[in-house]
Amino acid sequence: MLLPSSWNRLKRKRLAVIEDDCHEVQETCKASDVDVTHLKGIVARHLQDRPPAPADTEDWQWLVSKMSIAKMLQSTSEPSTQRIPIVTRKYEEAFMRECKNDSEKPCVFQAQCECMKINAANAFVGVQFALPDLQTQEHGMCVLCLRKSTHIMFYNLLHEGHNVKTVIQKYGNICNQAGEYHPSAMLICPPNGPVHCMPLPIVAHQRNRYSVVTHHGVRYIKQHQVYMEDFHKPLLQEQ
Repeated sequence: MLLPSSWNRLKRKRLAVIEDDCHEVQETCKASDVDVTHLKGIVARHLQDRPPAPADTEDWQWLVSKMSIAKMLQSTSEPSTQRIPIVTRKYEEAFMRECKNDSEKPCVFQAQCECMKINAANAFVGVQFALPDLQTQEHGMCVLCLRKSTHIMFYNLLHEGHNVKTVIQKYGNICNQAGEYHPSAMLICPPNGPVHCMPLPIVAHQRNRYSVVTHHGVRYIKQHQVYMEDFHKPLLQEQ
C-alpha cells in the first residue's frame, strides 16, 4: 500500500523542523553554559565572604525537629513500665529560674537554653529540673527546654505517624483544678492518638507566655495566661 504523497511531504517537513529546533537548543545550551559558570563564580565568592554563623544558632532545635522520631526512639521497643510522675504548678515553678549556687547544675543546652530566648536584655541559663524523687541528671534540661522538646516531638509524632512505643514526656502537669493550669494552656494527646507516648497533659511551650522577673537577685520565669485564675469562670445557669 502506497502512502499519500502529501503525507510524506508533511512528515519530511516535521523532521526538518525538529532538526532545526534541536540545533537551536544546542546553541542555547552552549550560550547558557557561560552564564551558569559566571553565576557559580558569584555564588562561590559570596560563600567565601559570608560571616560565620552566629553562636546562638539553635542547632538542637533543628536536630529535634528534623530528625526522624522513629530513629530517635528506636532503641526503646516496649512501653515504659515506670509510672510517669505528676508535679504541681508550685513545684514546677520553683525550678523556672537560674541556678542559685554551685551545687545546682545549669540546663544542658547552655547558650541554647530557652530561658535565654525570653528576654534578650535579661537572658539566663535555667537550672536543671529534678523530679521530687530524683536528683538532677548529668545531661538534664530546664523546665522550658523539657516543654519545648516534648512539644516538638509530640507534634512530629502526630504528623509523621510513626509507631513509637516509648514515652516522650518526663512528667505530667495538673489542669482544670484551682491553683493549677488551665486546659487551654495544655498539650493533651487526643483519645485516638498515641496516648501511650504521652498519656498525661503537659503545658504547651509558648514564648509569648513567659517573662523574666527578679526576686532577691535571682532571675525567674513568670508565666502568663496559663493559670485557672487567669480565665473567667462561666456564669451559672439557672435551673
